[in-house]
Amino acid sequence: MGLGSWICFGLPFWGWGAPAGARTPSPLAAPGGGALTGAARGTFTVRAWPQVAVVPFGGSVAINCSHSGCPDPASTLGLETSLTKNAAEAGGSWQKFVLLNVSEWSPRPAICHATCGEQRATATATVLVYRECGRRAGGGGGAVGSRLHPTARRVPERVVLEPVPAVAVGESLNLTCRVAEAAPLANLTVTLRRGGETLRTQSFGAAAGSASVAVSHLLTVGPGDHGQDLQAPARLEAGAAANASCRVVGAFPAEDAHFSLLLEGRSLDVAVTEAGDTLTASTRLAPRTAGLQELNCTVTVGAAARTARAQLHVYRFPEPVLELSPVPAGGEVTVRCHAAAAEPPAVRLQLRDADGGVLAEGPQPQLELRLVAQREDDGRWFGCRASLAVGDGTGTREALTCGATGNPAPTVTCARGGATVSTQQPELVTRSRAGTYLCNATNSLGTRSRLVTVRVEYEPSLTESGCPAHRTWVEGERRELACRAEGDPAPSTRCTRDEGPPGTGGGRAVSRSDAGRYTCRATNKHGSALRSVYVSVECE
Repeated sequence: MGLGSWICFGLPFWGWGAPAGARTPSPLAAPGGGALTGAARGTFTVRAWPQVAVVPFGGSVAINCSHSGCPDPASTLGLETSLTKNAAEAGGSWQKFVLLNVSEWSPRPAICHATCGEQRATATATVLVYRECGRRAGGGGGAVGSRLHPTARRVPERVVLEPVPAVAVGESLNLTCRVAEAAPLANLTVTLRRGGETLRTQSFGAAAGSASVAVSHLLTVGPGDHGQDLQAPARLEAGAAANASCRVVGAFPAEDAHFSLLLEGRSLDVAVTEAGDTLTASTRLAPRTAGLQELNCTVTVGAAARTARAQLHVYRFPEPVLELSPVPAGGEVTVRCHAAAAEPPAVRLQLRDADGGVLAEGPQPQLELRLVAQREDDGRWFGCRASLAVGDGTGTREALTCGATGNPAPTVTCARGGATVSTQQPELVTRSRAGTYLCNATNSLGTRSRLVTVRVEYEPSLTESGCPAHRTWVEGERRELACRAEGDPAPSTRCTRDEGPPGTGGGRAVSRSDAGRYTCRATNKHGSALRSVYVSVECE
């Protein structure tokens, strides 16, 4: 689940929309004037917005094409695409196009093109198509639950857990989950769970088109697998409140049934209602601390007791902050986009311009963009967007395990820097856990030691130190536009010219045409980061 939050300086941005599950942008005027001073016409450029147009299969989506830096009133704007399109509203330097009834799973990128006299410029927008369908989970008798997590461009048409018959304690049965028509399979993951316990997780190789799959798990039934229905939100922000309920059917005698609801061991107040042979206990959840918390419901009748469990992910997501100080033309301005600590610590920031273009992006708690204020920057606006990925857990959790054999059975301990770490309890994986650990296996006959190296992989980030946002080159010198990114595995980095000639590379001689804005992208298998770089060229 992606949660988003905006805070912007300036007037509301035309055409900006909040993504699903995102907080609505909050346009604020910059105190003391958040715009840069000066005015001048820029070079002829074309922009496509959004850069990634997301549309359900069979639906429609708008793409805005605009140009700047053209004084010719006879300039033209168009959109090249294999999809059906209609021209909509237009202004002096912009045109809105609507892609209709998008029925291709992988359409070619749409190309905005414009002419200004003899000049021609283009910009592309990727069209991402998904299937917009509800998700259905079915099941029969028995209290073995499932929670499924498919992620794909085409959301599965149907997710069904096959009916579970009444089973005697000690017997085994196959639990089968069927997923209908998902595409592409490379993006699909199916997880079978019993309460908070993961029974099986399966991913699938790439396949063309859509396909249906089935995932099974052999389960040996115990007394605890028969329980009651526990309904609670999967995610809740710290300080917010939500309802939860626990329902049991067929408890007899009903007047002797007693409910106990606990959140992380803390007793909750309940109100019990009766309808036919069904008893329902309701409560109000208002957790104050963030993290993965367990909700327990126990029903007792005489000496018999049944318990159901659910996992509640409580997150903390502060508003982002944008800082910008006005400067005179020719001065250096620093634009900062930052957010306070969140839980889970998975905030991703974006620094954007008024057209939605990404100037900088990354997972770090602060983005910083430095630029020399040009006269054409007069009235320029910036936006700061924070997003927090909230899943079913607080991220990957792993325990440092080290197996040893011996007689008597040895005890294993591991430490780093003199501090002992747990080898039993899984902990959240963070970059700080990377390093070399010393593990000792000890019994009454002696001790054996082994060094264990832990490597933590993470998505790329581009910072000011590795990728300065402003470069000044001298005409005729040999220069190369390079950026150094952080990440594991080591990211590959590529810089391209924004809607113009290709980016500089190979250490060639600098010319005046190299001046302008570039976008640098760092990529590894865990994600990508973007950063905008402005190059100034000095000449005689």
